[in-house]
Amino acid sequence: MIRPRLIPVLLLKHGVIVRSQLFKVHQVIGNPMSTVQRLSNWNVDELILLDISADDYHDLRRDDIQQRYQGTSAMDVLREVSKVCFMPLAFGGRIRNLEDIGERIAAGADKVVVNTAALDNPGFVTAASRRFGAQCIVVSIDVKQHADGRYEVFGNDGKSASGLDPVAWAMQVASLGAGEIFLNSIDRDGSALGYDIELIRRVAEAVEIPVIACGGVGTYEDLAAGIVQGGASAVAAANIFHFFELSYPVAKQRTIDAGVPMRPVKLDSLWQKREPEYDLAAEDKRLRDRRERARTGNYLAAAPRREKSNIRWCTRCVYPSISAAPMEFDADGVCMGCRMAEVKTAIDPGDWVRRKELLREILEKYRCRDGSRHDVVIAVSGGKDSWFQTHVIKHEFGLNPLLVTYDGNNWTEPGWRNMVRMREVFGCDHVVVRPSVEVLQKLNRLAFEVMGDMNWHAHVGITTAPVRVAVQNRIPLVIWGEHGYLDLCGQFSMDDFPEMSYRDRLEHFARGYEWNYFVGRDGLKSGDLIPWKYPSDQEIFDLDLRGIYLGNYVYWEANDHAKMVVEQYGFETSDISFERTYRRMSNLDDMHENGVHDYLKFIKFGYGRCTDHVCKDIRAGLMTRERGLELVRQMDHVKSSDLKRWLEYTGTTEEWFDRMADTFRDPRVWDMEGDQWRKDDPWRPEGGA
Repeated sequence: MIRPRLIPVLLLKHGVIVRSQLFKVHQVIGNPMSTVQRLSNWNVDELILLDISADDYHDLRRDDIQQRYQGTSAMDVLREVSKVCFMPLAFGGRIRNLEDIGERIAAGADKVVVNTAALDNPGFVTAASRRFGAQCIVVSIDVKQHADGRYEVFGNDGKSASGLDPVAWAMQVASLGAGEIFLNSIDRDGSALGYDIELIRRVAEAVEIPVIACGGVGTYEDLAAGIVQGGASAVAAANIFHFFELSYPVAKQRTIDAGVPMRPVKLDSLWQKREPEYDLAAEDKRLRDRRERARTGNYLAAAPRREKSNIRWCTRCVYPSISAAPMEFDADGVCMGCRMAEVKTAIDPGDWVRRKELLREILEKYRCRDGSRHDVVIAVSGGKDSWFQTHVIKHEFGLNPLLVTYDGNNWTEPGWRNMVRMREVFGCDHVVVRPSVEVLQKLNRLAFEVMGDMNWHAHVGITTAPVRVAVQNRIPLVIWGEHGYLDLCGQFSMDDFPEMSYRDRLEHFARGYEWNYFVGRDGLKSGDLIPWKYPSDQEIFDLDLRGIYLGNYVYWEANDHAKMVVEQYGFETSDISFERTYRRMSNLDDMHENGVHDYLKFIKFGYGRCTDHVCKDIRAGLMTRERGLELVRQMDHVKSSDLKRWLEYTGTTEEWFDRMADTFRDPRVWDMEGDQWRKDDPWRPEGGA
């Protein structure tokens, strides 16, 4: 029996994976290599990768991450993706002739997906099928439904009407030699409304070749409907596989439970382990080369040359496209962070009531009925947001939470007092995970040299400790605050309800550097790194562990939270100003987040924490862009005084710090004129840093 397949679809746009809605709105998800690698961990049936870029220029936009490709073409990306892809791979995008197909197969694709080329010249399908075999040729049919109910096929990424009926076109391409049809509803793309079952049924009944249904999946239950009700041979989806922990195995299990005879769920691939396996010799050489560049002052010797002209700045806030957070812009030059802030503002009070009820349903599902454990884990730093989280969960919903804090040993004095007081203020049990100071000092030095981020330990510790404690105590729900990338750069839609995941942690928080990368460096052993070891996929799957973001369900405005926790609970803000931002209530748990760690972001990308806060306040209507620019010019470049503490803490010198930091300057941002660094910001009248 040929089993029905479950197929993730990845959309590649100018070097990064994006979320799509209606074929028009695109939001950056992340690195294609780490995305494919995670799918390989789960023994995925098959993968479709579609290049939807306007031109063949690809750039990951940051060079301080572990997994990156050389070159800028789609073929460069495909070759690197193929190295971590242990499943059949279909690749589509800008295929115009037989040579294009051959090039993609040679680069690692098992199949190709063609669309516009087939519409322009139906005979191309026959020629391709004869040259490469029907099994290699997938014809993509993108369909819109008109107001009168009529379906029409569109080409050119949904921009060009063909006048063709999808059933007639499907029958024609099948007769011409296509091996499969990839049927996508443009109207349902990113809608989360479920498949267009009627469209799928019509096409599937008209042809004998397999039909892959796509477009509209919002819940795991939608997948079975595409096969059982629509008659598709395979079901595909894009966005949903980016949102949740263990998304593919859980989706497949739900589909199997609905009666679809798919291959069984298998975790832990034999060929692609979850924790990356590093080429130690290559990584050692990379580190030696960086140290040598710092010693000699040859800072940009190994930097990939990129086009400065590809950097964009938001026309509404002040965010650049080359940023630590993955950013995308619309046709009007407005960043997705601003657009999603508009969406959030436009949500009416009634929908916030609905969202809060959705939260209540989740909390009631996971509430402990017999008192044998805590109801939920809340990941808390002791900051204003974690006080707000605890207020909501404890006092508004009446749950018994276990607070979990990662202690990175970089507290400000008010930050430490706020964290310690949470147990007393809220009457909650509180676990504080406190790694060895000696290990923390080593990780600070190493991570700074490896990735220009001394706070790797904190980013990974914060996203690991609550999950470890949840698994150890058999508590299946972890509560986080706002989704940082949704709030900052509009990575998701407000209707996606993304949850915490291992892939999110490894790619965005860890930069692709897992705990095992540091084993053997500076005398560190596996046992030294236990606080940064994430639970296994099997443990998470067996517990049905979820990590939900409160900001998806409760209106999130940090300024309002700060005011509330100060007035209602006596939360303590900083009595002195930070040097790199005007806010006094943020990142009190780690003095370096607003200080020297953030200064490194300026060194790399040319902007800092003040830009982050200004953009949020512009979007919230609390600040004008002109005032924001004044603050950015005043603060983003400041080398903060907490560097002195960090140098003493790690036993290093300022000269060494400066030399090593300069090796991370991105050449798309920085030029050296004489012995001075210079950058150009078009929206700054005076230009320069």
